Amino acid sequence: MSPLSRRQLCADALVLAAAPAVLASTSGVASAAPSPLAAPPFARTFASPPAEARPKIRYWWPCADIDPEAIAPEIRAMAEQGFGAAEIQCMFAFTDPRTAGWGSPALTARLQQAVEAGQQHGVRIDITVGPAWPLVVPGVTPDSREAAQEIVYGRTQVEGGATYSGPVPAGPAPHSGVTRQTLVAVHAVRHVGSPTAKPVRLERQSLVDLTGSVREGNLSWTAPSGGNWLLIGYWQRGTGQASVTGQAVSGEAAYVVDHFSPAGTDAATGYWDTHILTPALRRLLKTNGGDLFEDSLELDSAQHWTPGLPDRFHSLCGYSLLPHLPVLFIDRIHRQYTPVTVDDTPDFEFTDLSGARVRDDYYRTLTDLYVTEHVQPLKTWAHSLGLRLRAQPYGTTFDSSTVAAALDVPETETLGDTADYTDPPSRWMFIGAAHLAARNVVSLEGCATFGSAYAQTWPQMLKHFNAAFAHGVNQVVFHGFATDRTAANLPWPGFSPFTLQGGNGFSEAWGPRQPTWRDTGNITAWTARMQHVLRQGSPVVDLVVYRQRYDASLQVPDALAGFTFDFAGPDQLAGTRVKGRRLASDGPAYRALILDSQTPLPVRTARLLLTHAREGLPVVVIGAPPVRTPGAFRPAEQDAELARLVKLLLAQPSVRRVTTSAELPGALKKLGVRASAETAGTGLLTVRRAQSGRDFYYVHNPTSAPVSSEISLEGGGQPYMLDAWTGRTTPLGQYRSERSRVTVPLALPAGATAVIALDRTARPGRHVTDADGGEIVTVGGVRHLRATTSGASTVTWNSGKKTEVVVPKVAARQTLDSWQLSVEDWHRGTDGQREITHHELALDRLKPWTDIPKLRDVAGIGTYTTTVRLDHLDGAYLDLGEVTDTFEVTVNGRALPPADQVTRRIDLGSFVKPGRNTLTVRVATPLRNRLRVTDGYPGQAEQPRQQYGLIGPVRLTPYRQVPVRN
Repeated sequence: MSPLSRRQLCADALVLAAAPAVLASTSGVASAAPSPLAAPPFARTFASPPAEARPKIRYWWPCADIDPEAIAPEIRAMAEQGFGAAEIQCMFAFTDPRTAGWGSPALTARLQQAVEAGQQHGVRIDITVGPAWPLVVPGVTPDSREAAQEIVYGRTQVEGGATYSGPVPAGPAPHSGVTRQTLVAVHAVRHVGSPTAKPVRLERQSLVDLTGSVREGNLSWTAPSGGNWLLIGYWQRGTGQASVTGQAVSGEAAYVVDHFSPAGTDAATGYWDTHILTPALRRLLKTNGGDLFEDSLELDSAQHWTPGLPDRFHSLCGYSLLPHLPVLFIDRIHRQYTPVTVDDTPDFEFTDLSGARVRDDYYRTLTDLYVTEHVQPLKTWAHSLGLRLRAQPYGTTFDSSTVAAALDVPETETLGDTADYTDPPSRWMFIGAAHLAARNVVSLEGCATFGSAYAQTWPQMLKHFNAAFAHGVNQVVFHGFATDRTAANLPWPGFSPFTLQGGNGFSEAWGPRQPTWRDTGNITAWTARMQHVLRQGSPVVDLVVYRQRYDASLQVPDALAGFTFDFAGPDQLAGTRVKGRRLASDGPAYRALILDSQTPLPVRTARLLLTHAREGLPVVVIGAPPVRTPGAFRPAEQDAELARLVKLLLAQPSVRRVTTSAELPGALKKLGVRASAETAGTGLLTVRRAQSGRDFYYVHNPTSAPVSSEISLEGGGQPYMLDAWTGRTTPLGQYRSERSRVTVPLALPAGATAVIALDRTARPGRHVTDADGGEIVTVGGVRHLRATTSGASTVTWNSGKKTEVVVPKVAARQTLDSWQLSVEDWHRGTDGQREITHHELALDRLKPWTDIPKLRDVAGIGTYTTTVRLDHLDGAYLDLGEVTDTFEVTVNGRALPPADQVTRRIDLGSFVKPGRNTLTVRVATPLRNRLRVTDGYPGQAEQPRQQYGLIGPVRLTPYRQVPVRN
């Protein structure tokens, strides 16, 4: 059987309609053709998705120093290229922050202009909760009660029987600007072994609280005789953290607020209410309907703290935190960009090993405080303005899934140090929480790459989009659009926050400054169609993997290939039900739950899993079953109850226990668990969205090699291929239907995607189930055999009947080497503005611009033209080979529909004809090569040149297509 590529599966109806003689010459079947299938009901909205499906783009401002005359034209430019929302980020002010910074009347006026322009051009305006990130508020000092807090400790050793008299041990020096600190507690505790080797082992029962003995910061205490003791003082103080940019954002100093207290959140919203929002801006925001956005939780502290933490800890966990303070501390766990995790060695540990349980309760309390004192009040305030709350819900020692479920729109990001980085699995860990909380939009900040300013390519971007879509994301926020005109009046290419002072920071500064900008509309249209499909109905996911962690560590069972899966923990599973052996049957309708060497399990969750198993939910336990409960409240009693429940769970007929993950597929098969999409071990990733009467499948090939295989999809009815680049929906001509599943042949190049819809409202008619040569395409409702070689082929119909089809002579494949190249060379002119110089070259072979002396430092647009004589064909495939960056193909003066910028394989259809044909390929490049030799960009000059242009090899493969009749 010949698998069909994504483009080969559907004939280009528009192309074929333009050349009816080609079809008539092959068969003369126009009068005999059966009536084509009616367009499915989803075809129109797929071709032209609603505005809310369009992607967003971050819009960088130097606060009010943006040229007010630039705002409306730039928002119009975004709208013209298909963006549905602009997220304004005010990062710093060039001039006086008092008049142009965060909270200035000038900034409010600019924001109002932006919302008005957004309404005029159909672009929603998103606003950030504060300038830059993390959330800072002007006027908040490091010593303010609203400021972010930390707890630190100091210690001194006291020998048994000795007396200590002096100040309470002090912690390490604070950050600059922190002048006050408050004593939280003083403990004396006996230690075993070394007092310096981590972890220092402490005898919990020996701990003495000396807080009440402190007088004016001093303490006198005599240690009991025998053993060695530590005197530990704990201090609360401000973190002194400013914004990540480290640049002025307002007339007053601005520091990070306490994200775990109402005081910190009130400071942020209060500043908006007092300094930024006017009645007019409030009215505009309510009618515009954008998002309030909070960026990365890049909080930096010695150890997170807030004044209300001990009380909240006691109410949540059932015991006092204060006697357990020593075991909280893991060095650098709350420092920015730290590699430290909750599994790293703590500074202190109790000899009864209860410290891990206490830390678990502490992280649970931090998560609860962040949700109740920060997320929920912010969401309420945002809703009062007609906005949704969108945020990135991850930080060290948070349960990101719990946070994600509390947001209106949770957001992840793609972030890397190299151009071709791979997104880590932790980026998708909270998708299950979004599914279970019925959050139908999951967002992505894409795709920031450090060191790739003015060098990022669209295939690199699309790689991350495809990976994100394959894991449950269905909204992209492009990173980003920098205003071109500012008070600083910078020369071309203009302002960009990550290349100021000539640096080479994060990508990218999209917009008209980029030669690829004219092609961006094709990419946003593709993105909008993908996002529209991935929001239809409800998600259907095969498996849910239990995960209870308070960091980004993620354990993915080795044997899950071929199954879709989510992660979920106790908070997400609470309240779920089983119906028809499916967990959360209305979506995501999990078929089985996996416990993969999960040590801690709350009693309440174990009881829930037992209930679910008794109702028929398949459960597979990999390795050792859970043996302890999290938390330190009555642990022996809780562990005993857990053991009882786990024993009952393992005895249920719907539960299997396996030794290793390699046994997981066999266990699932015995339990009757089958993947929605069976991909025959190809490595393909799939997403399923289910609606009444139809299913949508997104299929992605994340591998570095092409995949050709059959794919079996759960569902029924007529299958369609949806082309997100052109917007066309085409019925598939070759497939098999059996037992509520549809099997189609599929060929996906490396990095490629496909969207297949199964429509049960359309009754399948006669169709081909097999073809031993070539491939079946549907043209005007008629099946055709398309082949690149001549000869006889046998086609099998669903009735069992076989038809022989003879393919006439087909012209041979050609490699196209000789081209005329016309180049628009974009560079800075003597007046500081963009200037374009033209170059004309004749190439006897394709090569990158870096290998052409005249073009080695050139960036811009190259137009390649060649002529080719063809014969014996009905159409042809054009494989462009290597291209940097975006491209558009024209044949005989007619522009082809948008082409896949990842696979770079184009079906020319009837655009080509027998005889002489002229092919034109327009290629737009990034700007790095030009900026390497442009004054003011030393960071670019340090980078190697990129290979630009049409590099090839370019190959043209003719085909014939012959109608097949039953």
